[in-house]
Parts: sequence; C-alpha cells; structure tokens
Amino acid sequence: MKGERALLEVKASGERCLCDFSFDFYWQHLGSRLDMEATVGGISFRRMVQALREGETVRIQGDAGSRLGSSLGVDLMRLGGKGGPIEQTGRIIVDGDAGSHMGISMLRGAIYVSGRVMLPLGNVVEAESELSGYKKFISVTEALEKDLAVLPPNMVSEKGLAIKDGLIRDTLGARNPTKKSLLLQGDAGMSTGILMGSGSIEVDGDAGANTGVLMQGGRIVIRGGTGDFTGAEMRAGEIIIEGDAGSFACARMKGGAVYARQGKCLPPARMCSPDGGEQAMLSRSLEIPLLHAMMYKKFSL
Repeated sequence: MKGERALLEVKASGERCLCDFSFDFYWQHLGSRLDMEATVGGISFRRMVQALREGETVRIQGDAGSRLGSSLGVDLMRLGGKGGPIEQTGRIIVDGDAGSHMGISMLRGAIYVSGRVMLPLGNVVEAESELSGYKKFISVTEALEKDLAVLPPNMVSEKGLAIKDGLIRDTLGARNPTKKSLLLQGDAGMSTGILMGSGSIEVDGDAGANTGVLMQGGRIVIRGGTGDFTGAEMRAGEIIIEGDAGSFACARMKGGAVYARQGKCLPPARMCSPDGGEQAMLSRSLEIPLLHAMMYKKFSL
C-alpha cells in the first residue's frame, strides 16, 4: 500500500479477537481467555492494538475470526483510558474473510475486507472504499456523529442516520454522544444502544438481549419486543418497547426507565403504571391511541 505511514502485517488463519481493544474483556478474565502477549503470525495481540492506537495500519493476510476490531478506537477506562474515542485510530485491512461480530462497539478507525463478512455485524456500516477490491466499514456511531457518507440503501440526513440494508447488528449505536437520531429498518441484535449517552435509536422490529445495557441517556424505541436483560445496569434515559421487555429487565439498574406492554423486572426495580404525562409520551413515541398507552407498564427504581 503506497502512502502508508506505518504498516503491521499479521499472517492469520481465522483466529478470533484480532485487534480487539478490550482483549475479549480482559478485566473480567485477567488473561484466562486471551493472553495479551500471545501471538498470531509472530505479532502479539497487544502489539496489534498499540499499532492501531498510534494510527498505524494493521494488514491481516488470511481470514480473521469473530470479534475483529472489537471496541476499535475506544480509549477504554477499564484498561486505564479516558473512555472516549481515539481520533487517530488506524485502519485494519483483511486479505480474506472476516468472522461474525466484526466491529462490536467500534467508535473510530476503519475496517477493509476483501472477502466475506459473517453476520451478525457489530456497530459498523459500509462506506465507499478507496481501496479497489475491498469493502470498507466504519463505525455507525462515528457516521452519526460526523455525518459521514454511507452506501445506499443506508442514508445520512440532517436528522441522523437511517440503516435500511436489513443486516443484523449487535451494539448498534454504541456510546452515541450526539442528539441525532438513528433509525434501523428491521431487527437488531444484542446490546442495542450500549453505553449511549444522548440522542435516539428507533428499531422498526425486534431487538436482542441486553437492549440499553449501561445506557447513560437518550431514548431507545423498539417497535417489536426485546430479549432478556433489557436495561441491565442502566444509568439514565428511556427505553420504550411496543411489545414484551423479556425477563430479568432492569438488572442492577441505577436510573432511567423502561416502558413496555409486559415484562419481568428484577429488584430493586419495580413495576408500576405510567402517569398521565408518561402515557402521553408513549402515545406520541409509538404512534398509538392514548387508550392503548394506558395499558403499558413502567419499570424503574
């Protein structure tokens, strides 16, 4: 590649968690699942992440396994960072296929893949590629923040980003700090809106488990139902579900509220009836008659 400032080459054969900034959530397992110093093609997992943090390109020759580029471009507090994006994050180029969950919770950087990408995706959307023969993927959150161009049928507008490609994504809108709106036509995967702090996400379909996990603000509207653990460890914000919120909702909740037709929450959260103002809000948000909104439940502290 001409014009590269620095290039780190890795020979791979389907290994998982390549270029994973969380090292497969290292703070939970302390190396029992993934050793930072373990190597792939002679390059350690730590070195791959360091290169990307410094703006270098990591080129993977061969197939990449699942969780490629997880939390790409995030200065993770759990690993001594400040929690925000790393603006100078480099790019990943894969000469082969990429496994599922590529770009989980990704904030910055770019991923180029010459072969197939397995579903579900992470927090990524396809953009026009300047590299011939490669598909380019960028963070959904960055595209929303900066009005970055994406490929049709997905669209960017003054209001935000509409995703219409029908692909399942986990961690959609992860860490969103903006007041803009994100619209998904179709179903979402797990952890929609994880750690989001502002704005809105609307899913015109169902969403998987852990919807709104660690949510810190903003609003999520699900036009279908959600899996279990909706609003787990939620701090603030609102989650509005047209159908069922699943079981174990609001586990370890610290704040915020979940509204749904039905669901089962865990203490200390409790179920009650929304007040008049909340019923009016539900009627507007879900575009349903006020009489129907009166049948909804509120789960909160």
